[in-house]
Amino acid sequence: MDDVTWDSADDIAASDALTVGHLLTVLLDRYAAGVVDVPLPKEEVRAGGRSGHLAAIGDVAWARADERREREGIQSMSVLCELLLRETVAGRVSAGLDAAPRARQQTEAREEAAGVDTASLFHSAA
Repeated sequence: MDDVTWDSADDIAASDALTVGHLLTVLLDRYAAGVVDVPLPKEEVRAGGRSGHLAAIGDVAWARADERREREGIQSMSVLCELLLRETVAGRVSAGLDAAPRARQQTEAREEAAGVDTASLFHSAA
């Protein structure tokens, strides 16, 4: 995937306290439902600085989007994901999230004021 597109999408997702995987799951689900469209590429999507990127994406959204992708002739799911992220970065597609997780700082301040030991509330997956 194009590194600039990925990094820009990561910034967009992070601004809502999400990961690119969460963002892509929503985008793929909406693409599969016909809510979001992407322009079919006129050229092979391979230009620019590219790297492999991993994202945890929901299985159902992936499978449903893959069915539509095949019908539309988009060469692969990685190309579809890049197209969706390109459209998001360009501001032509929005995940349209209605809610985001609470920021940790807000929770800590409120719970510390109530005398709760916040160190025991958050666990890292180290």
